[in-house]
Amino acid sequence: MPTYLLEIGTEELPADRVTEAQERLKTMTAESLKKANLPFESITCMGTPRRLAMIIHGLAAVQDTIKTKIKGPKVEASFDAAGKPTIQATKFAETKGLTVEQLGRETQNGVEYLIAELTIKGKPAGDVLKETIPTLITHLSGERPMRWGDSDMKFSRPIRWMVSLLDNDELPIQVADIKSGRESYGNRVLAPEKVKIGHPDIYVDTLRKARVLVEASERRALIQKQVQEKAASLGGQARRLGGALLDEVTNILEWPHAIVGEYGSEYLSLPDTLIETVMVHHQRYFPVESSQDSSKLLPYFITIANNDRKEAEGPIKQGNERVIKARLADGKFFYFDDQKTKLSERSDKLENLTFQEGLGSYAKKTARLLRASQYLTRSLALDSKTSICLERALSLCKLDLVSNLVRELPELQGYVGCWYAKIEGEPDEVCDAIKDHYAPRFPGDAMPESLVGRLASVVDKIDTLLGLFALGRRPSGSSDPYALRRQAQGIVDILMDGLSEYHINVTEMMDLLMSEIEPLLTKKKDFNRAKALTDLSDFLMLRVRMKLQESGVRRETIEAVCADNKVLADIQDAVLRCHCLDKLIASDSSFALIRAGVRVCNILADDSPSAVDPSLFDTDYEKNLWDAFNSDVKAKWGDEKFGQHLQAADYDELVRLLSTLAAPIDRFFEKVMVNDPDKKKRDNRHGIFKNINRYFAALGNFKSFLPLLPTPVATGSKG
Repeated sequence: MPTYLLEIGTEELPADRVTEAQERLKTMTAESLKKANLPFESITCMGTPRRLAMIIHGLAAVQDTIKTKIKGPKVEASFDAAGKPTIQATKFAETKGLTVEQLGRETQNGVEYLIAELTIKGKPAGDVLKETIPTLITHLSGERPMRWGDSDMKFSRPIRWMVSLLDNDELPIQVADIKSGRESYGNRVLAPEKVKIGHPDIYVDTLRKARVLVEASERRALIQKQVQEKAASLGGQARRLGGALLDEVTNILEWPHAIVGEYGSEYLSLPDTLIETVMVHHQRYFPVESSQDSSKLLPYFITIANNDRKEAEGPIKQGNERVIKARLADGKFFYFDDQKTKLSERSDKLENLTFQEGLGSYAKKTARLLRASQYLTRSLALDSKTSICLERALSLCKLDLVSNLVRELPELQGYVGCWYAKIEGEPDEVCDAIKDHYAPRFPGDAMPESLVGRLASVVDKIDTLLGLFALGRRPSGSSDPYALRRQAQGIVDILMDGLSEYHINVTEMMDLLMSEIEPLLTKKKDFNRAKALTDLSDFLMLRVRMKLQESGVRRETIEAVCADNKVLADIQDAVLRCHCLDKLIASDSSFALIRAGVRVCNILADDSPSAVDPSLFDTDYEKNLWDAFNSDVKAKWGDEKFGQHLQAADYDELVRLLSTLAAPIDRFFEKVMVNDPDKKKRDNRHGIFKNINRYFAALGNFKSFLPLLPTPVATGSKG
């Protein structure tokens, strides 16, 4: 079976584009081949900064032959009174390469049509690829494509060459003015000459000889091995040897070679995070820590070059050392120079620092954060120490934005404020919260460690989301320039995992902060307060639902608990109810109670009355159910628990009490006409269920459990 190779040679692609483009190329190719009825066994995609490559294994030699039916005109319109074909029938047959006599007939929805039955022979694989591959390439580029030369072609970076081979033979394709061949290029520095590819099966080995490791997994493994060996030779171990840094380094070169550099022990007096930020974010170096004490950095770094020539190692090492020493010298100067002015003395400068155009300054944002902290103190009854530390942290947390060090290294915002606050003698809780109020900063990052930090982070993120939603800057598609999805996920993660003992009313806090934001908006005619709040609530609830589902909560349970749209008023309570209902569903005796709850929900309407007059009872079933409800549920669980912050035991008790009503409810539906023709009786019976459903609804909307029942439940006049 044939094997096909495509290589798209480009100018250097952005590191994050390399992996994304490979995945997109694989997906698009698979879809195109399936649509074209050309079978294949597998697709392998590879890439470096200078090339995207794809090998299709086990291609069928030709397309599958397919038989198809094409519907033509109605039979009544296809023949005249004498039975001769009309122009409609004749033209339809001609376009399909048939005569009218060769057409069949078929009745669809009571109407008879002419039918062309065609057998379409498959084309050779090469012909199919010639048609599909150029189209794939033109649609491959993702965000921010560019044009070059006189062509209208758009791609992430200019295309310089293409290789297209079907087994040993060239399969010519053309995109813009680029024609394919079998010639690729090796490493830009070590082997810049053209490289002939003989067959797709030897593509990887051929490029390896030209100092190009085209498979990202091979480059990644080699980088890890080399960095580990270099770090061990220094008596240390590498930091950040994984994750985003390793991914980026893997995709910015083709022939990795690790080189050790030294930046001088005089810079070790600086905070580790400062040094590490310069290395990782600005230089893409791997820091080295002591193997005896992981908190201690060694004065070395490991950089990955695209050149393994021995004579090049010295100049590469010296050049990188010169750059990092200059950056660290700047950082050291700003670090100590900033300390001449206290954080609290910088507050006036926040007036001139814009938070977002149309939302005022960071001074205004800080004022909002302080009001939110006062709200939390009242609503959560925070102790005086936590309250004071939270207010102090929020008053200081944005002041490092006007420091010289953060202007030089924006990635250090929060950290710088923490360092300076510690030097100025602020409590540890305040310092840590200043650093942590940005956390989690990226996917997989830890949440703030302290209570004060978690509260500060939630407040700051809610304020940021509210402001940007008020401006109409919601994420769309894959575009999220303000990282609002990450911030929303951070809020949900902290509330559900880090503040599970604190019942924070997010809805109320959003309303409070929106009242502070609204007067600042410069384009009020475009602002719809209710829509902005609703959109943000939906945005957060999507993440609440996803997190509950990821934690193993059943979909039906999530729908039952989230049905009232009040989850954001008390996420912790929603989590408790989810666990209680999931436990109920898993129990052996759950069916009777779930069926009763579904029946009660289904018989009621939004406007069902709640008043009950026992004098209108004319059956024992009504009296028995009403008495059981009042004595076994209402009296024992109590009205006072509604609207209170409950514990898991409270909901377990409610489930136990409601279970006593399952049998009386079933008998009621079986023996009593709920929707009696007499309006008074009907309303009275609805009132019984309205009162009972209030207690079911304290757990969730039982209508969501209807799919769990083995047979439909009666919801009409009688059970």
